[in-house]
Amino acid sequence: MGEDKCSKCGADIPTDSKFCLNCGAKVVKETQQVKEPMHQVFRFVFSKNLIIAAILFGLLFIWLGIIISTFSTDLTGFRAAQTINSLGFFVTGVFLIGGGIANDGMEKYIRLGMIVIGVYMITMVLSLSPLVSSFGSLYT
Repeated sequence: MGEDKCSKCGADIPTDSKFCLNCGAKVVKETQQVKEPMHQVFRFVFSKNLIIAAILFGLLFIWLGIIISTFSTDLTGFRAAQTINSLGFFVTGVFLIGGGIANDGMEKYIRLGMIVIGVYMITMVLSLSPLVSSFGSLYT
């Protein structure tokens, strides 16, 4: 059985003791917490408040893209609308995926739904990009 040293008097203390047998000082067990700075940054970036803000920001961009495409009369307006719309879908998808991964305090089915919807949104953005460029070649 291993022994520790008392921080006050230096006497040997059995590992399961709560007090030093020599001087009576309370034994303070030092626990080493492994700090992972990247994990803390990831949790901060994908906190619930920032997820909500990013989703609202993404929805604003999606809405602006729809408004611009509705009122645009030329190909440049259409391309700008598609770019803004894609940016909105991409930001929303990334924050849904990150939030589903980082927030382990949420119910697992909500997290799974966030990840699935986020992947779907990013997949739609990536699959529509060639479609947009092919429409551009039709009109030029």
